[in-house]
Amino acid sequence: MKIVIVIDLIDLRTNGSVMTALRFADGLKDRGHEVKIVAIGSEDCPLEERYLPVVTPVSAKNQIKFGKFDKEKIKKTFEGADIVHCIFPFMLEKKCKFLADEMGIPVTTAFHVQPENFSYNMGLGQSAFISNIIYSFFRSKYYKHFTRIHCPSACIARQLEKHNYKGEIYVISNGYDKDFVPPVVKRQNDKFEIVMVGRLAPEKNQKVLISAIGMCRYRDKIRLTLLGNGPKKKKLQKQAEKLNVDLAFDFMNKQQLIEKLQQSDLYVHSSKCETEAIACLEAIACGLVPVVADSPLSATPQFTLDKRSLFKNDNAVSLAQQIEYWYEHPEEREKMGKLYAQSAKKYSLDNSVLLAERMFADQIADSKSAPSYTEVPKKAKATNKI
Repeated sequence: MKIVIVIDLIDLRTNGSVMTALRFADGLKDRGHEVKIVAIGSEDCPLEERYLPVVTPVSAKNQIKFGKFDKEKIKKTFEGADIVHCIFPFMLEKKCKFLADEMGIPVTTAFHVQPENFSYNMGLGQSAFISNIIYSFFRSKYYKHFTRIHCPSACIARQLEKHNYKGEIYVISNGYDKDFVPPVVKRQNDKFEIVMVGRLAPEKNQKVLISAIGMCRYRDKIRLTLLGNGPKKKKLQKQAEKLNVDLAFDFMNKQQLIEKLQQSDLYVHSSKCETEAIACLEAIACGLVPVVADSPLSATPQFTLDKRSLFKNDNAVSLAQQIEYWYEHPEEREKMGKLYAQSAKKYSLDNSVLLAERMFADQIADSKSAPSYTEVPKKAKATNKI
């Protein structure tokens, strides 16, 4: 197939959705497909940035830029495509959908932007009122124009069904790179190494992890590494200094990240809302035992094998107890690490690409037997395909 992926940007490698799209494109290419990307920073179809007063400065702090629609350039990239797949629910993707319709090219989309992220970054925390408004806005302004939606987890699929999204939902993991594997030899660290990967933002809630280590009986024997960047970095640094927590910040390329995960002792994912959290999956694939926030708005608990890998959402005491348990039971940690690495295999990128191909094929088949559309029929029923 000739596939075009539309995403506002690909030049910020600290953005999880960007990395997911690039990894997905590589996986499709490995399967023999021809893939082109429409985005800021793309070699296939490079776009200029669209500046939005007030919005752009705020979004930039969270590694988001908006691509400017260039009809002639994008139309040329679309020519000969079998399908177009849109990543974000923004203006660029919406205009690309309508352009693809004009050209008779089938289009699918994805749900990667969780509305709860907005309420947290607006300083409102978990605001159901704001989140519901955003879910409704996305549905009425964007998703109603699509008949098939890729969801990275069943958790997000349930949210879409709850908020009356009518497209057919395909639950497909974003998939992790097969290079993330357990180490051949694991070294003995001078400290108990805990790592978390993710944007340093309110919803990721790294502050509860720092608080938990600060009250842990083994605080002086623990080193925490936060891999990522974001608006909360300075506050997290001050918090760690106040609590005497040994904290380091870093950003690593793929190979460095693999080595860091392989040689760490525990992975913690404290985020309050997640569409999936590939970072946690990559850690598990490297043989790390995870400890995950048991948040109803996070899909990440799906990766856990038992309650020892869960802590009460936003509860530092509960998290400290789990950290102490895994510190005190190295043999159990080693045993469970092997089981976790095995469990990750069902979320492999190869498997995800196969499922995505099925979604694309379904959309292409429908487009050959149905008239062009700009809106999903109101009676369309959402289903999960795994």
